[in-house]
Amino acid sequence: MNLQRPGISALIISRNEERHIERCLSSLIWANEILVVDALSTDQTKAKCLRSDAPWASKLRFIENKWEGFRKQRNLSLDSATHDWVLVVDADEACSPELAERIQSLLSATPDGPPFKAYKVHRAEYFLGKPIRYGIWNPSYQDRFFHRQGVRYINEIHEYPNFPSDPGRIHEPLLHSPEFNIEKFLDKMNRYTSIEARDRILQGKRTNIVHLLGSFPAMFLKNYFYYSSWRDGWHGLIISLLEGVSRVVRHIKMWNIQTHPEKHR
Repeated sequence: MNLQRPGISALIISRNEERHIERCLSSLIWANEILVVDALSTDQTKAKCLRSDAPWASKLRFIENKWEGFRKQRNLSLDSATHDWVLVVDADEACSPELAERIQSLLSATPDGPPFKAYKVHRAEYFLGKPIRYGIWNPSYQDRFFHRQGVRYINEIHEYPNFPSDPGRIHEPLLHSPEFNIEKFLDKMNRYTSIEARDRILQGKRTNIVHLLGSFPAMFLKNYFYYSSWRDGWHGLIISLLEGVSRVVRHIKMWNIQTHPEKHR
């Protein structure tokens, strides 16, 4: 007897992702629903999503909601999904055919669905067009495939879904954008370090001269040697340098908030 597998919603949050969104959507046409929660993009993201001749047109639902932070946008997508099983995909990612096949196989395995209620999914990382195999970027497993009942996202930055039970693992990958480059790293670093610095200050943490002076070499050495980023050649060296800079910038922003609190209320 053939088992009818549960439906699945692919969930995407977007904001000005015209360069990546079609690659992402094209990789998800196997899903029962593709739900995009868009933060009022000012580029061609909406137009590309809503193309009537697109292969995903019959599957797509498009919701607009002003940007309220990663956590709130993610939770809105969970609340708006049609199906209880969801796959969360960033707009600059693509679902590999192997991952699509694996998820459909898990959903069809038994009448109750997959053996776990949540799964961490491997993400293949790239930098300047090169696959990155080592360093703190790997192994990269993200909380992406799960049953949404009882799940909420927590944290404003590096947000993640809080699962009621321990997740399993899926090794078939999501594919991050091969276009990820230095400029995008620096842009992401500037946005994320501002939020991280604020959150750490609110948690009662403080920085000092030791952290300011030591965060760069500590992060560089950890990534380049301990996590073997040197095995990725020049790309690994550059990533290690950038990650060191990111830690310094976070501590500088923390110092700025703690010495001028009146400007950051």
